[in-house]
Amino acid sequence: NNKKKNPLAGRPFKERVFFGGDLGLSFGTITYIRIAPVMGYAITPDLSVGGGPSYQYWENNRIPNSGQSMYGGSVFGRYYPLDFLFLHTEFEFLNVEAIDFSNDDILNRRVNVPIWWVGGGYSQRSGRSGFFVGLYYDLIQDIYSPYNDDFIIRIGGFIGL
Repeated sequence: NNKKKNPLAGRPFKERVFFGGDLGLSFGTITYIRIAPVMGYAITPDLSVGGGPSYQYWENNRIPNSGQSMYGGSVFGRYYPLDFLFLHTEFEFLNVEAIDFSNDDILNRRVNVPIWWVGGGYSQRSGRSGFFVGLYYDLIQDIYSPYNDDFIIRIGGFIGL
């Protein structure tokens, strides 16, 4: 019986869809803004997939004209081996401003940067809503990645329809 294996089997699409994302804000010497909404789909109660667009702004106030906008999107998969613990994989693609030094010239150009996050974290779920804290590692480590560290911490939330 399929419903015994997956309690979501046969449920309407709207009962399996959730919305969420994360928001990052930092002001001071470094200004950082991140807006990343997501839409996801619960395949089973323990496995979900989704994706969404993202926008980031970064500026170091000590460096004139250092501000840049970065935009792109991502797709993700999340699995809960325990009710409160999740494993996460996410492929993010960002368009960023790159600076190349060539023949004593400084060249600014936009490049596409692939980032592949893997990791896990803690999630508090109640019904079809909740929040999460995750620690992710970038497997690709592209030279133009806007992330200073190979590890990031993300905090976010989600809500079912």
